[in-house]
Amino acid sequence: MQIERSQEHPNLHVIEHLPAKPTKTPILFIHGANMSGWCWNEHFMPFYSDLGHPTYAVDLRGHGKSGGQEQLSGNSIADYVTDIQRVIDEIGEPPILIGHSLGGLVIQKFIEHNTVPACVLMASVPVDGLMPSVMDLFLNPTVFMQYNLSQLFGTWFSGVDVTRNSIFSGDVNDAVVIKYCTEMQPSSPKALLDTLWLGLPTKKNPFKIPMLSLGADEDTFFRPNQIKKTAEAYDATYINMKKTSHTMMLDSNWQESADVITNWLEKT
Repeated sequence: MQIERSQEHPNLHVIEHLPAKPTKTPILFIHGANMSGWCWNEHFMPFYSDLGHPTYAVDLRGHGKSGGQEQLSGNSIADYVTDIQRVIDEIGEPPILIGHSLGGLVIQKFIEHNTVPACVLMASVPVDGLMPSVMDLFLNPTVFMQYNLSQLFGTWFSGVDVTRNSIFSGDVNDAVVIKYCTEMQPSSPKALLDTLWLGLPTKKNPFKIPMLSLGADEDTFFRPNQIKKTAEAYDATYINMKKTSHTMMLDSNWQESADVITNWLEKT
């Protein structure tokens, strides 16, 4: 799916994975910093499409195959919220929203003024922003170096082992890590500032949307207690995934995370 450029906004590239006979609510996946929609198409989109969900993954403006690359440094969380609304307008009905890391914060801002059937936050930027995580990273120099290099240049500038240790759980194979490094790109400094204080949520689930907040016990960025605090702020279900890393949709244990989300959606 291609959403055409408007006078104010760039074109958006949206990956689609559609079942032969849709029987369930559409799902829109939202990627995190340094990434694009490809990360969902490795496992999650085929999995949920086979279950009957029409699935979509957007490349947020300035990322992947979407337009706006030249304005990347000025992109804000509010811009990404606009991108989500444009995709939903194109889908034609409110989808379930599943967001990873920065994409989880985009969801938190989107639902301040919009309602959807359900939301899933996967290793999301916490409700109180990145500052506590930045302090944690200062205490781990290797991971902090890796984080800063990836923000500036993508993970081409970090070794496979360092990337595995900072992003994945230990048993993921080299091919997955190398593909991750290859697909990485810089992120917007403006959006990252938003995660510190300028763009944090001001309303906490005003429409009482069913929400699931997933943490990962091997996440080097967002600790389980931070994810739990976010769940409590939104009156969301909190689940901590064992032997799982920050990149939950690409990790070797991605299936366990997908199954937990599926079970929660069926109960919801």
